[in-house]
Amino acid sequence: MTSFKIVLVGQPNAGKSTLFNVLSDIKAAAANFAGTSVKITQSSIQLEGRFFQLLDLPGTYSLNATDDAEKITQAYLLGEKFDLIVNVVDSTLLARSLELTSELLELGLPMAIALNMQDEAEKRGLKIDHEKLEKALGVPVVPTAALHGKGVRQLMERCSRLLKAGPPPLAVFPYTAHIETLVQELAAAMPEPANGQNGNRRFYAIKSIENPAMVPQGIRQALAADSAAACAQIRDYHQRDCFESVAYERHHLAMKWSEEICEFVPRKTIHLHDRLDRFFLHPLFGRSFLLAYFLVFYTAIFFVGNLLSGWLDPLLNRIPPLLVPLQKTSAFLWLTADGLWQGLAGSLGVVLPYFLPLIFLNAIFEDSGYLSRIAFLLDGLLHRIGLHGKSVAAFILGFGCTAPALYATRILENKRDRVLSALLLPFIPCSARNAVIFSLTAALTGPVWALVIYFFVLLVIAVTGKTISLFLEKPGGLIMEIPDLKVPSLRNALANTGRKLKEFAVTVVPLLLLGSAAMSWLGSLNISAWIDSFFAPLLNGVLGLPAQLGTTLIFGFFRKELIVVMVKQALGAASLALLPLTIGQAVVFLVFVTLYFPCFTTFVVMGREFGWKTASASAILSVAVASISAYLFRILFIIF
Repeated sequence: MTSFKIVLVGQPNAGKSTLFNVLSDIKAAAANFAGTSVKITQSSIQLEGRFFQLLDLPGTYSLNATDDAEKITQAYLLGEKFDLIVNVVDSTLLARSLELTSELLELGLPMAIALNMQDEAEKRGLKIDHEKLEKALGVPVVPTAALHGKGVRQLMERCSRLLKAGPPPLAVFPYTAHIETLVQELAAAMPEPANGQNGNRRFYAIKSIENPAMVPQGIRQALAADSAAACAQIRDYHQRDCFESVAYERHHLAMKWSEEICEFVPRKTIHLHDRLDRFFLHPLFGRSFLLAYFLVFYTAIFFVGNLLSGWLDPLLNRIPPLLVPLQKTSAFLWLTADGLWQGLAGSLGVVLPYFLPLIFLNAIFEDSGYLSRIAFLLDGLLHRIGLHGKSVAAFILGFGCTAPALYATRILENKRDRVLSALLLPFIPCSARNAVIFSLTAALTGPVWALVIYFFVLLVIAVTGKTISLFLEKPGGLIMEIPDLKVPSLRNALANTGRKLKEFAVTVVPLLLLGSAAMSWLGSLNISAWIDSFFAPLLNGVLGLPAQLGTTLIFGFFRKELIVVMVKQALGAASLALLPLTIGQAVVFLVFVTLYFPCFTTFVVMGREFGWKTASASAILSVAVASISAYLFRILFIIF
């Protein structure tokens, strides 16, 4: 059966990911921070018996890509085969959004427009005549409010009819007469783009003036002399760079369309968004709220995790007596069954209770729009330690998983900021390490020590970042978009939580089961003793920890959640509360585990993104910092 491929294209924070979430069963991460959707997310949907493949491209302000995320979108639109572009437009920033629309129209490809956030525009006093805009642009325009699911079905119905009937005749929006003449002359002299290359001759004629690097090499070479002459004329006539001249033309078109179709009704009162931002962005009140927010955030996780763990423990404790008869039948069967059960019990009774509230609250947080405000509040502080305010997006994502956080560094404009952020990101406790921290502190030390560890991690990041930045140039200033605050969608949060739970069940739980079974066999074959002896000089000699914890560090390299299960087996304890560790040893162990070698997935992602030298440097740095930090805590416990 025929399947049509539709790509969602729009500027950051226009609501593409939210629209994708509503349309598809697979929920994309809709973090409300410019450029964090750095991967192409896709899903298959069905409407009225027709199948569509839907793709969510990274947000871009223009096809003239300036960062890695925009380059992904540029490469896909110019080089991949698809049937329809759906341009998701932010109605609250209509004129700016239509500048990208005008550039997409120049491609000459079938297109429809989702006039998103229409409800927010109306609250701001903006009345948009979408029928007038459709007539002006010559493509279907459908008002939507994706967050509430309004207009989404109508959008897909219009797309379906457009694909069935075929695209309407291509509309051309002429530039200023002087530039338009040159564009037409270049287009007439230009050969047709090669098969597999999207865009028509007019598009590449404009790009040969505006950004020649985007023009295919064959066309660029054939028109080199003509393009150079046209650019020289434009520079002489307009007294500015050709890139700026074309940008002015698109800006003029966008403003013209916006003024023709948009009516503004002044508000008599200050909008709630503005009142909230006065508080959230206030230097004193905003930072105080931020601190209180994170305290409540982690207290809630600790409380809910303890509650869930208390409910699950009595149920899980009924299973071990049923396995005891296996001990008398076969050593192989007993070791395997016991190891698999301890892995499953650790997954359900130790990791899951803290992982579940963490990913749910994190999904709520990402959907609120508060993330950009944190970047604004912390920009000055981050600059003092050599980082950039935009790094906050990656660091916040790092509390979920370090691997996608490394991808999120693509929104940073230069390599210096990206590499520095990448070196510091492995110190951020991901959801797996958070589960380890919460479960062990709940069982052995109390919640205060969890807060101490988190504050110490922030100190480590600050000191390490400042030290490294002394050998680098100073970071640039912060220029970023701050999107509107919005009430988080419970539907999106639950869907995102469900997706991550599914990933946990499919990816993590099998590793926990296999790792736990392997731990049983290693112990029986005395291999774990050899591994423990290798780590003994560091763990026992320097940090004062039981040497038997060495094997847990090996498993922790693959998945940090494995540590929770392995530590019980390594020390022969029936539960975490019965671990033979003092409070001091528990804290020293947690500090080391929180900061030491990143997991295998993070190491591979870092190697691919930044090179294997950077990944190796990060691994060495993290082990060194973890060892020094844990040793300092040991000294403090000895003194006090």
